[in-house]
Amino acid sequence: MKKILYITTVSRTINAFLVPHIQMLIEDGNIVDCACCIDREIDNSLIKKGVKVFNIPFSRNPLDPRNLKAFIELIKIQKENEYDIVHVHTPVASVYGRLLKFKFPKLKTIYTAHGFHFYKGAPSHKWFIFYNIEKFMSKFTDILITMNIEDYTVANEKFYAKHTYKVNGVGVNIDDYLYNFNDNNIRLELGLEKNDIVVTIIAELSKRKNQIQVIKAFEKLTKKYNNIKLLLVGDGDLYNEFNLYIKTKKLDNNIKLLGYRKDIPKILDTTDIVGLFSYHEGLPRNLMEAMVAKCPIICTDIRGNNDLVENEKNGFLVNINDIDTTIVLLEKMYKNKSLRMDMGKAGFNKIQEYSLENVLNQMKAIFNEI
Repeated sequence: MKKILYITTVSRTINAFLVPHIQMLIEDGNIVDCACCIDREIDNSLIKKGVKVFNIPFSRNPLDPRNLKAFIELIKIQKENEYDIVHVHTPVASVYGRLLKFKFPKLKTIYTAHGFHFYKGAPSHKWFIFYNIEKFMSKFTDILITMNIEDYTVANEKFYAKHTYKVNGVGVNIDDYLYNFNDNNIRLELGLEKNDIVVTIIAELSKRKNQIQVIKAFEKLTKKYNNIKLLLVGDGDLYNEFNLYIKTKKLDNNIKLLGYRKDIPKILDTTDIVGLFSYHEGLPRNLMEAMVAKCPIICTDIRGNNDLVENEKNGFLVNINDIDTTIVLLEKMYKNKSLRMDMGKAGFNKIQEYSLENVLNQMKAIFNEI
């Protein structure tokens, strides 16, 4: 039995990605607690299993002085509870969690990098700042876990962690998406007609997720095809800006801002094409969900996306901000139902290796190693 502390900057990371991982460790006889800034209540299934949650004042802003207070709280928590392992996630928490090794040199540290903040094509200042921080902090890392080929290559060749692994993301529960809902109510709610071809993007509305690339593509597509519809699922800082743009361009009949939704499997069940046009990703969960739902994909040719999408096999890769090619590829998918179906099947076959069961087995082997 080991005592393990999961450390993340905010609690929503635990709820979104880590609940099954923590449950697995508890079922194997370990004691697991969490330390984070509680921005959303922790999943009740963990509380029922005896997980203690320490609310500490982390901020996503690395320069926020509250992070030093959070670090002091972490030191106090470690002194009182004497954890054997800390498993850190997200950039700010990963730094302060691993710094505990200065005070507690016998403490084992595991760091899961969901996507380094430096990457091919990133601005030079990101490489200068984040690459050097990650390289330095790897000296205090027993196990470094990456989620895509690009990150693994850099970490394995350049960093100092004792062991470096690549796992297939956080895992996607395939059973959640296998049921064919055939839910006409969802189409009625979303204002969709029977013959509409639906493109869905599930992502925070932000500059990084770059939804404007597909919105501008739709400006031209909708002039030719009135029954092509775009669903933007998610909230974010650009919600009002996108809403105004869509209304100004008179696209509100074809583009719908759905906000935050909990019924993603149902939405994917009524989706024909899934898109993602981000500037950078780690290993996007939304594309995994699309593949389980047998949806073909069009996405930017970046780290993480191109780990999941093989061009012309289970989708199409397009360059960032290449609106003309985005239009061509969406039109190709729109016109060809058999192509969409073939790509959807290919994606479903590929995603099996990223299943939650497989990822949990990978994580179990890593914990056994430490």
